[in-house]
Formats: sequence, structure tokens, C-alpha cells
Amino acid sequence: MSSIAGRLSVALAALQVAVVLAGMAAWMITSPYVSWDDVAAETAAGLVAHSVVLNADGDAVLNADGVASLHPTPRLLAYAADRPALRWAVFVRGQAVLGGSDGLAEVLARLGPAVPRDGRLAVPLDGAMVAFSPEETAAGPATVAIAGARFRLADDLGTFFTSYAVQLIPMFGPAILAAALLMPLAVRRSLRPLRRAALQADAIGPQRLNGRLEVGGVPSELRPFLAAINRLLERVEQGVVRQRLFTANAAHELRTPIAILQARLDAMAESLPGRADLARDVRRLTLLLDQLLTVARLAQAETPLDEELDLAALARGVLADMAPLAIRDGRCLALEEVGPVPTVHGNARALQSALANLVDNALRAEPPGGTVIVVVGPAARLAVIDHGAGIDAEDMPLVFEPFWRKSEATPGSGLGLAIVREVARLHGGSVAAEATQGGGASFVLALPH
Repeated sequence: MSSIAGRLSVALAALQVAVVLAGMAAWMITSPYVSWDDVAAETAAGLVAHSVVLNADGDAVLNADGVASLHPTPRLLAYAADRPALRWAVFVRGQAVLGGSDGLAEVLARLGPAVPRDGRLAVPLDGAMVAFSPEETAAGPATVAIAGARFRLADDLGTFFTSYAVQLIPMFGPAILAAALLMPLAVRRSLRPLRRAALQADAIGPQRLNGRLEVGGVPSELRPFLAAINRLLERVEQGVVRQRLFTANAAHELRTPIAILQARLDAMAESLPGRADLARDVRRLTLLLDQLLTVARLAQAETPLDEELDLAALARGVLADMAPLAIRDGRCLALEEVGPVPTVHGNARALQSALANLVDNALRAEPPGGTVIVVVGPAARLAVIDHGAGIDAEDMPLVFEPFWRKSEATPGSGLGLAIVREVARLHGGSVAAEATQGGGASFVLALPH
């Protein structure tokens, strides 16, 4: 059973039964009414009752009245061998006293009809206390008298459960049953603060690192554990804040030397060898830093995500900015609007940066003379489609991982698509890679609307 509530309920129910049985045993030790020797007397009475035989087939020895006789069974003889003081006799109501141990049968014969059916009675036989119990025998209902019985665990434990412990069922059974039914409810109610803490922990994420688990109302045994988790969350939050601050500062500081590098490239003659490649690399580096800075601001909630945006207009603006780069590389850009495009809410700069990254990757993958197509769909979807070498199926789940590249020969830092995924996540959306029909890759950015 894996449930804590179930385990506690079973353990508590078993503990109740054990306590009741232990209480019964203690009561029998201290009670003047019932003793462990009475349990032994019950065992002996049962063995004696099975020793009464009838003269049905002529094998049994008749008593003086020819009714029945007492013929000790091997079990009775073995039981009596461990108890030298054990004596027994049987009185068949309305018939006769059957034979038994010396002296006790004579006592029952003198008592006659005054033989009690049940209980204990001191008789003039060495001051012995005789226990009487009604038993069903082969000769009919009878009273069995036992004296000198001594409790032995191996022989008499079964009698304790069948004759005495079973009497506890009507006394304590309803209470134990009610407790067994109500205990799971009580345990679940006691664990409710823990379930609430689990829900609170589940709500804590990169955008809600300041959340903490409530300690109030939680059982005292669990409070140190929850307090330790809260301290862990505090350390994680401090580390993430420092990391985000470093990323934002690094991206901001790097923009100045890149801007200087761009200005120097612009001052160079366009005919210089390698200038176009350097300009392309600087543009990609500028785009990457812009994305890093945007994501850092979004993660710190410094940038609002409540701008009302027209995806089609946003895509046209990005393609207009990227057109000179596409023309220079010998590629074309095309925009397709499929159906009515819904309005979305988010941060225009972040989404422009993400789309620009996807278009830049597509231009690098597109063969010379080819066309990169951006499709704006009716479900707030932006699809960037190229017709290049495509992505292997086993690499599809990996392309959005930070710093992942197919090989060392693959250009780029491996951060662009990871940043695009983070921008999509911060907007409550997603990005996925698909194979383009006929060859190539398609990246689909889906946003809530």
C-alpha cells in the first residue's frame, strides 16, 4: 500500500486490536473473576467432552447405568500428562455421573441435581476449586467439572481466542469498525496542509520564484522539511536573479563595442574582400545580443506583455528589415496571410526578435535563389519555411537546446533557437520544428489569443 493515509489507517486499526487484546490479557491476570487457569479449564473441558462415548457398537465400556462411559482420548491423556494435578468428571443431566478422576466423580455424585451448570465452586476435595462448564457430548448436554487446570501457552492459546477473545467482537467490534472507516478521513484531513503545500510548490516556476510554501497549519513534524524547502527556494531565486542580471548586463555592455564595430564596417568600402561576411556576422551577433537582453528583461518582468499586436503587421516589419540581407545573399522573402489573423497580446520587441532569428536561420539554410516563406495563420501562428537540407528526425527535439549544434562545423552559437523558445514560453506559447514537404525545415511559433 503506497498511500500514507492507507498505511496509517491500517496501522492504527491493527494497534487498536492489539491494545484490546492486551487489555483483555491484563484484565485476566488481575481480575478475580477470570484467570488464565480458567482458559486451561475450558480447554480441558472440551477434551473431556470428546472423551464421552456411547455403546452404539459394543466397543465402549459401559458405566454402571449402561448409558455411556468416559474413555479418555490420546489428546486428553497427553494434555493431562503435563498437568499432574488435573482432575475431571462428567455429569449427564437426568442420567448419571460418568467416571472420571478419583474423588471428583464421587463429589459430583453426592451433589446430584445440585451440580451447577456453569461457574466455579469450592468442593471438599483437598480444598480444590472446581470449574464447571456446559458441554455438548455424545450422550447429550452435560456438565464437565475440571480441577487443577494449569495454563500452557502452546495448548491453551487457541481456547483463549475462541472462547474469550471472540467475546470482544460484539463489545469492541463496532468501535473498531467505525474507527477503521473514519480514520482514513481523519488522516486525509490531517494531511490536507501537506497537499496544499504540494500545490504551492507546483505553482513555483521560473516566472514565480518568489513563491514560498505555507508552514502554518502543517503538522509540527513536517515544518522543518517545508522550512528547508523555503530556504532552498530562496537560494535558487537569488542565484537566478544574479544570473539574469549578469546576462542582461553582459548583453548591454557588449552592444557598445558591436555598435562601434558596425560603424567601422560601414565606413569601409563595400568592395573590400570579406566585408560582406563580416557585416553578416556582426548583424547576427547584434540580433543575438538583442534577444538575450530582451529575454532577460522579460524574465525579470521589466518588460510588459500586454501590447496589442497585429501578427501580420509584425511579420511585414521584420521581413522589411531582413530584405536587404536576403537580397545580398541571393535569397527571396515571401509573406503569406492565411485567413483572418487574430490579435495577440505580448511584447512587440521580443516577438520581432524571435521572428527575426527564425528568418535569419532560414536564410542561411535556403539554397541560393530560393525563397523563405513566412506564413501568418488564423490561429495566431507564425511559420517560417525554408527549403534547405532540413533537420534529421532524431535532431528535432534537440535543436532548441542551448548551445546545441549538429557538429563543430555548423556555424552559430547554438543559442538563437533556445532564446526563441524562451520568448515563446514567456508569452504562454510554444515553438516547434517540422519537416517541410519536399525538403527543408519549418519552424512554427504558436501564441495564445
